Amino acid sequence: MKDWLENILKTLAGKLTLAFLGLMSLVMLGMIVMLSFTIGRGPALAWAIGGSTLSAVLATAAFYAFVTRITDPLRDLTEFAQQTNLKRLGVRLDIRSGDELEILARALNRMMQRLDASMKRIQQLAFVDTITELPNRDRFRQETDEAAKSNAANNLVGAVISIDVDKFIRVQETLGQIAGEELLGLVAERLSAAVRASDRIVRLQTCIARPALLARTGISEFAVLIPDIDDPTQAGRFAQLVAAGLRQHFELGGHRIVLGACAGIAIFPQDGETGEEVLRSADLALSHARNGGRNRSVFFTRKMNQRALEKLVLENEIRAGIEQGQFMAYFQPKVDLGTGRIHGCEALVRWNHPTQGMVSPTKFITAAEETGLIAPLGDYIMRDAAKKAAAWLRRGIALRVAVNVSAMQFNDDNFTAKVQNILAETGLPASLFELEITESIAMSNPDRVIRLLEPLRNKGVRIAIDDFGTGHSNLAALTRMPFDVFKIDQSFIRALGKDRNAPTMIETIIAMAGGLNYETVAEGVETQEQAAFLKKRGATLGQGYLFGSPMSADQFEAHARNWAARADGLSPAPAIEGLRRTS
Repeated sequence: MKDWLENILKTLAGKLTLAFLGLMSLVMLGMIVMLSFTIGRGPALAWAIGGSTLSAVLATAAFYAFVTRITDPLRDLTEFAQQTNLKRLGVRLDIRSGDELEILARALNRMMQRLDASMKRIQQLAFVDTITELPNRDRFRQETDEAAKSNAANNLVGAVISIDVDKFIRVQETLGQIAGEELLGLVAERLSAAVRASDRIVRLQTCIARPALLARTGISEFAVLIPDIDDPTQAGRFAQLVAAGLRQHFELGGHRIVLGACAGIAIFPQDGETGEEVLRSADLALSHARNGGRNRSVFFTRKMNQRALEKLVLENEIRAGIEQGQFMAYFQPKVDLGTGRIHGCEALVRWNHPTQGMVSPTKFITAAEETGLIAPLGDYIMRDAAKKAAAWLRRGIALRVAVNVSAMQFNDDNFTAKVQNILAETGLPASLFELEITESIAMSNPDRVIRLLEPLRNKGVRIAIDDFGTGHSNLAALTRMPFDVFKIDQSFIRALGKDRNAPTMIETIIAMAGGLNYETVAEGVETQEQAAFLKKRGATLGQGYLFGSPMSADQFEAHARNWAARADGLSPAPAIEGLRRTS
C-alpha cells in the first residue's frame, strides 16, 4: 500500500509541474503580445507593461491558490502513507476538495476501515476460544506473564490453577462433537460463575483490586489466573470452590450428565518466573492430580519437575530402544494340567538396556502407556514372538505363543490387517498364535471386538480374554464374542487358602468357561497345592513360576525340550511335581 500511495503522489507531482509550466507560458505569451502592440507608443507602453505585470501577479496568485489546493491534500496523503506504514490502521483522511482527490480519500478510508476490522477479528481469533468465547491459552499465558513479572517486581504472590474436566472426552465420544461443544459452553458458564463467586470471597479477604481470569487452555482443560493472594492455601480453597461448581449435573439433549474436576496449582513467582513456566508447573501438578484419582487438587512441587524430566528421558530411551531392537520377547510356559506337558507360552516384553542391562517391565510399561509408545512396542513384541515361534516350529517344536494386546493397539482400525501381515511375514501358522485381550477392552466396545477379531479367529488365531473376573463382564455379550480362552486372574489363585470365597469364584469361572466351551488358563500358579486344586476343578492350563519363569527364546526352547523328555511316560501329577524341581 505504501508503494501505491507513492505512485499516486509522483503522478500528482508530475501533473503540478506541467500545470505550472503551462501557466507561466501563457503569462509570458500575454506579455509579449501586449508589448508588440505598444512598442514606440510612449505612455501606452508603460500601461501595457503595468498591465502585463499585474496579469502576472494575478496569475501567480491564482496558481498559488491552485497549488495550495493540491499540495495540502498531497501533504495529507503523504502523512497517511507514513502512518499506515507504521501499521496505525485507525488513521483516516479528511479531504474535502470536491474532486478526484476527495473520492480517492473516501476510498482509502473505507479500505482502512475494513482492514482495521479484519485485523481486530484476526487478533480476536488468535486470543479467544471460539467455542466458549473465553481467552485461549496464548492470551492466558500473556496475562500470566505480565502478572508474574509485576508480582516479582512488587514482592507479591499469585497463583494459576489448571482444571481438567473429568469424563468430558467420554461424553463427546458418546454423544458427538456438536453435543460436546454445547457441553463445553455449559461448563464455561458454570466455571465463570464459580470463578466470579470465589474471586469475590478471596478479594474480600485480601482487599485485592485485580480480578481473576478464566481461560480455556485445552480440549477439556481450563485455567484460572489469580493475580494476588496472601498465602497458597487461598489458592487451594479457590480451586475447591471452582471444582465444586462442576459436580452438579448438566442437562444436555435429554441426558443427565455428571462431571468432575481435578486441579493443579502453581504459585508464582516461586513456581515460575514467566507465564509459560507457571502454566507448565500448574499442568504438571494437574497431571499428578489426575493420576491420583478424581476430584483432587494438587500443588506443584520441585520433585514433579524432576519426575517430568526423568519421564522425558525415559520416553526418548524407549523410542530409541524400539528403533534399535533393544526390546525382546521372553516366554513363560503354559502347562496342560491334565497331561503335565507344555502346551504353549505367553510372550512378555523385556528391555535389554545398553547401560542398565535387563530392565523390569514395571519401570517402563507405565511410561510407554502414558506416552503412546505402548502401541509400537506391542507391535514390535508381537512380531518378535511370532518370528521366534516360527523358528521353533522349523526346529520341530510346535507350541502356541500368546501375546498381550494393549488398548492403544486395539484402537487401530488396521489391527486385523497388521496381525495378518505379521503371520504372513514370519510364516507362523495362525493356529499357533493367540491374542490376549483384557476384560476391560472387551467390554468397552463388544461390537468392535467382534469386528476386528472374528476375521482372525476364522483363520485359526486363538482369542483369549485376559484378567477375567476382575472387571464387569456382560454375560450376554460374552456369548457372542469370538473368544476361545478364559484366563483366570492370578489374584484369585493367590487368594486360595486365604480367602474363603476364592475357591467359589474359581469354580464359577471354570464352570462358565466349560459351558461356553472355552479353555481356561490359571495365572500365577506357584505351588503344587494350587496346581492340584485347579486340576481337580477342571482348569485346562496352568501358568506361573511352578512351571517356569519368563525366559529368552533360546532358554525356553531348551526348557521345553527338557520338559518334554522328562514328561514322556510319566503320569500327570508326578510329571508336574518332578518337572517343577527342574524349572
